[in-house]
Amino acid sequence: MAPLICGLRIVIILFLYCYRSTASGTALTFELPETEKVCFTEKFRDTTTKLFVYKVLRGGNNDINVWILSPNGKIVYKADRTTENKILFDSSYGEYQFCFDNEFSAFSHKVVYFDLRKEQIDNLAVEAGNTIPTVNTAAESSCDNIHEVMSMVVDYQRDYRLKEVMGRYIGEVINAGVMWWSVGQTVIVMVIGFGQVFILKTFFTERSSKTSI
Repeated sequence: MAPLICGLRIVIILFLYCYRSTASGTALTFELPETEKVCFTEKFRDTTTKLFVYKVLRGGNNDINVWILSPNGKIVYKADRTTENKILFDSSYGEYQFCFDNEFSAFSHKVVYFDLRKEQIDNLAVEAGNTIPTVNTAAESSCDNIHEVMSMVVDYQRDYRLKEVMGRYIGEVINAGVMWWSVGQTVIVMVIGFGQVFILKTFFTERSSKTSI
């Protein structure tokens, strides 16, 4: 009976974790038009270390201006014409702003990905809302280890998907360039071929001369 209750408890904790992680996700991919900027806000209620990750997936030279503002208006991080970065910062109580600026680009819009999360991964009990410290059983410790490893797997998969998106976009651009280059070369070859046939035809055409009496 005890193993059944323990297993049921683990299932409930996993369900609550999945539910809470789905509802509080902070990863986002968005398009930023040219000559515009956008800011996202996040209110923190703790003082833990946060990890902020961003990457420009495509658009122009894959560069963008990024800065982070603290609740009192202080610039926590600022970078100009950057492509990607990972920033660790100590948060305080209040609302933070994460801004992306593409005002320097007049022709190309950007596709940007960013993710905001805690540096340290919480265990399943904390994810489920249990903040009272307790001694974990062997099963709970194993679940926490699995949870930590699976969180790392999710991070690796996310990085792989981002690289796949960038690689696919580059492949599509190269494919379109090669296709139009091939079409242009085909048109040039056909024009040159018809021109050569026309010129050679004029060499072998007999012109009848008319004499007047």
